[in-house]
Amino acid sequence: MPGYLRMAMALAAVWLMGTVSVQAQQMRQEDVILSVSGNTIRWAAVYKLLPEPADDPYFHVRVFERSKGWEPWRYTQLAFHMAVTRQALDNSRTDQKAKTYNYKDVEILGAYRRWLDDASAREAVPVCRTDILDCIRRLKR
Repeated sequence: MPGYLRMAMALAAVWLMGTVSVQAQQMRQEDVILSVSGNTIRWAAVYKLLPEPADDPYFHVRVFERSKGWEPWRYTQLAFHMAVTRQALDNSRTDQKAKTYNYKDVEILGAYRRWLDDASAREAVPVCRTDILDCIRRLKR
């Protein structure tokens, strides 16, 4: 077997192993309504890598606020990336219903990946332990 063919097969094997390990992990995403009052809707786009990494017990959220009647592309981002405990996420959920929108999530997924890969990146991300809107109010002070 020629050397270049052997090298190509080895590279293909390495690529395949990397693909399999990435496919073994799935990203779960859901929208959680935080509040609906008057014309204002607040929700969190919640991300969690499954299976859950042993060193990351948190959910990762991006928080939006939007007024009813706004064009779909108009919104206010209340938090770009926040780590949230399961209890804080449960405390944040409401039974209210509202239409939410999915916005480009490449940046939050990149920030989440940095969180997972680089322990020093975790210092810049606030961790919420109460409820999401309470944590945002405290961050703005």
